[in-house]
Amino acid sequence: MWSLFKRKKEVKVVQPLSKKIDDAVSRLEVVRSRLNNRVRVLEARSKELFEAIVKAQAERDRDRAVLYANELAELRKMLRKAIHSELSLEGVIHRLQTVKDFDELADVLAPLREILLQVGGDVRGIAPELADNLRSITDTFDEVSVELGTFPEIIGAGPSIDNEAEKILSEASAIAAERAKSKLGEVEI
Repeated sequence: MWSLFKRKKEVKVVQPLSKKIDDAVSRLEVVRSRLNNRVRVLEARSKELFEAIVKAQAERDRDRAVLYANELAELRKMLRKAIHSELSLEGVIHRLQTVKDFDELADVLAPLREILLQVGGDVRGIAPELADNLRSITDTFDEVSVELGTFPEIIGAGPSIDNEAEKILSEASAIAAERAKSKLGEVEI
């Protein structure tokens, strides 16, 4: 009788892969939405800093204008990374939704995992809690890989990116640069 109860405790309920993908997509949507909010905050701060620079220039306070300009330059770098990360997440979400219908899940998860690792590294300085959420999602991908019988590579120095992931990153980078230019304007100080 004890062996029957003992076996029952050892039984592990495994979620279907489509359920895990749906869960990952919904969690990624939350992270992307929060990152979008962070982008809006950075954009608002960027506008404030630019107005402060204009005001300092009007008051002929060059030192204060230079101080604000340096801060704005750093903020714009963060903003570009945040926009790039948001677009990369959008690409991952769309890919996951598409791949759910196909059997080639193992071939697609590896590059997406690499993108999430890279985005997590980029976002870590801007929003550490979002980077932790992305790491948790990457762990879910690792579980799926184990269930499929494929194991993610252990990476030492940094993530390796295959052609598909590289295409996603380059598309996201181009769009991020374009959006950053259009949102921030082409004002030189």
